[in-house]
Amino acid sequence: MRHLPLAALLLSLSASAVVNESPVTLSWQLDGTNSRNRDYTYSFVIKNVSGTTLADDWAIYYNAFSGNSLPLDKQGHIKMSRVFQGYYKLTPDKGFSLAPGDSVVLDFRARGEVRGVSYAPDGAHFAFSGDSMARPLRINVKPLEWNSFRHIPGFPTGELRYAANEEINPATQSQSGPFSILPALKSVATENGTVDLSSTMCVYADDGLEREAAYASQTLTGSGKKTIGVRLSLMSGADSRNTAGRSNNEYYEITLAADGISVRGVSKDAVLNGVKTLARLAERNAGSPEVACATICDWPDLHYRGLMLDVVRDYSQLSDVKRLIDRLAIYKINRLQFHLTDDEGWRIEIPGLPELTDVGSRRGMTEKESGFLFQSYAGNGNPDDLSTTSNGYIPKADFVEFLRYAYARGVEVIPEIESPGHARAAIVAMKARRRNLENTDPEAARYFQVWDDDDTSEYKSAQGYNDNVLNPAMEGTYRLMEKVVDEIILMYREAGVPLPYIHMGGDEVPKNPWAKSPAVQRLMTEKGFTTTHEVEEYFITRIADMIAAKGYKIGGWQEAAMRHSDNIDKQLRPHFAAVNCWNTVAEWNGDTIPYSVANNGYPVVLCNVSNFYFDLCYNAHPGEPGLYWGGYVDEFRSWDARPYNIYMSSTKTIDGLPLDMEKQAGKLPLLPEAKANIIGVQGQLFSETIRNFDMVEYYLLPKIFGLVERGWNTEPLPGQTKAAYNRILSDFELPSLQRAGFCFHVAQPGIKVVKGKVVMNSQYPTAEIRYTTDGSEPTATSALYSKPFATDAKTIRARTFFLGRQSLDSRMER
Repeated sequence: MRHLPLAALLLSLSASAVVNESPVTLSWQLDGTNSRNRDYTYSFVIKNVSGTTLADDWAIYYNAFSGNSLPLDKQGHIKMSRVFQGYYKLTPDKGFSLAPGDSVVLDFRARGEVRGVSYAPDGAHFAFSGDSMARPLRINVKPLEWNSFRHIPGFPTGELRYAANEEINPATQSQSGPFSILPALKSVATENGTVDLSSTMCVYADDGLEREAAYASQTLTGSGKKTIGVRLSLMSGADSRNTAGRSNNEYYEITLAADGISVRGVSKDAVLNGVKTLARLAERNAGSPEVACATICDWPDLHYRGLMLDVVRDYSQLSDVKRLIDRLAIYKINRLQFHLTDDEGWRIEIPGLPELTDVGSRRGMTEKESGFLFQSYAGNGNPDDLSTTSNGYIPKADFVEFLRYAYARGVEVIPEIESPGHARAAIVAMKARRRNLENTDPEAARYFQVWDDDDTSEYKSAQGYNDNVLNPAMEGTYRLMEKVVDEIILMYREAGVPLPYIHMGGDEVPKNPWAKSPAVQRLMTEKGFTTTHEVEEYFITRIADMIAAKGYKIGGWQEAAMRHSDNIDKQLRPHFAAVNCWNTVAEWNGDTIPYSVANNGYPVVLCNVSNFYFDLCYNAHPGEPGLYWGGYVDEFRSWDARPYNIYMSSTKTIDGLPLDMEKQAGKLPLLPEAKANIIGVQGQLFSETIRNFDMVEYYLLPKIFGLVERGWNTEPLPGQTKAAYNRILSDFELPSLQRAGFCFHVAQPGIKVVKGKVVMNSQYPTAEIRYTTDGSEPTATSALYSKPFATDAKTIRARTFFLGRQSLDSRMER
């Protein structure tokens, strides 16, 4: 630690930036990385911006992904300590003082890697000793240095981006046509004549198609250019012009004729899909609404096309999720797996168990965790501040209304209640319940006890928790699960919409979490179990049986359907509606898991981390938010997925190195009789790094288009190359997002030298590229690239400007 006078600060800190009551500002910067040792150095700067001397009676709390850090000097005037996993504090030693205007720098070394902005600390708050009020404290993060990350394989240099842009935006790629939407239509046969899609539609629907008619009336409002309505007929049944009409329950046909338009489908969902296609074609051709008369025959290859949205780690308001549902629906996404509970929170009201949300939906400054949870990931220390992503939950009435809202748009909601692992919030909440009731009603206090008081087991979960697993030997565990399930079933019944199934999690249970639980040891003796894995199987089968007795099936992550005995598999298979297989990392041999599970008779939803984990960074640019543990995912990595040829879904390792494709080809095949067990695809958006809903949109858009396409067409249709797909994005899908006001990612430009001149390119045919040659950040007023140019500049930086948005910068250094 070193004290610096005001003029000697390494960082520029402005007192005017402080908009809270904290007497200090806090800054952080990455000082160095060591990829060989897998560690890094960083520093905090604490500046006293108050008018009085800061003494030794305070603490600064914050969240960070890093583990415990070691100070780089021995002065010890301020020490770091861990309050809980991912929650740290800085406290001064006795006798510490910091005069007004002065600063102190703290240098640390930590294990691990920092690869981007999401790995900087967050959620800081200041408190004086004995003060229960947290004072929000924004952390000023110094931009990460570009050259500190160039060692990462696949780092997006200007030259690498140029090669990628050249492949996906070649000069020979023609503009997309009037029927080019995503997901791509399987069959379009144009005919003589034209039809005007800008006209107001007069909807006539068969009995039983009220939902579909309402959706058509809502979305096909016309552009106002013509007031004479075009007749739109919605009809059940299909003429079966295509053999798929006799075998696919989402098959539909659209007839575009001068005297009217018809949508005919073999099911209600099929008709709704046809209406969505018509609405997209109307938008696609809004500039020239006269399109050729045509007959469209279309159907999805996979009937489960989903998104998993995590609102636990960081909360999203239901109003924002509804807006997202509107968008998912037009892309024919038909399932939302709603991740409502986890270690870091409980986000849905359960009548009769107020502690689940009173405690589990609130996070803030605490070292005892009696009334709310430790702060995780972000926040400002205030458990009652609903403006942060730390706090909030969905009331029952709002959830019921949300279910109706989603179903009206063709999206069914799958509630996910994590168990037996990832259950820390529920455990803390039930401990609070016992404290609240033990003096007045001891029996009620212990009725939902989900832990063994005498358990001395030691374990660590994937996220570093040592207290996040329900105890399968405690009857309170099953009472809690049944109470939650019963209340959720009632919500769906009140909403009057289908409950597809209940997702019970089942993933990432730590090794031997009950090894020293006397209650579990008694259970093992009673049941004749020899391993704690059998205890976990006991839990899964008991929960599955309980839910089956109520008339429903379960879903689970891949771990819930793996490593079972033949007898357990025989018991579980009939209870599973879906198994989400996520680990498809080729070098871990994880990509064999989905086919192994499917071959074993379970229904599989492909959730490939290497293609469909949308919270992973777009690439290794240090300015890209997100995680990187499973590699990088963009709109082309999602498009690369091949559900029935999973080993061709990735050609590179998670570090960007080439895979041995010959070895890939020799891996476990999908048995012909198991092909039907691949029921769908799903994107995942975990929210550890999300700080607002703009980030949700940024992560999803345009990554989700590859998922949209693979859910409908498991292989590219004839003529749908990666370049053609990119052209549809550029010509229609991204402009559509821009018109609707969505936040989306814009790709970096490419830069390289050819014959002594600098050339640049973009992923988008109509984008602008702005550049600088003096090392400064390119802006909207920087030089506009129009043709190759000569320069002696050592550093050239450029950004893409497209549809009112801009990319991160690309660089070329010489």
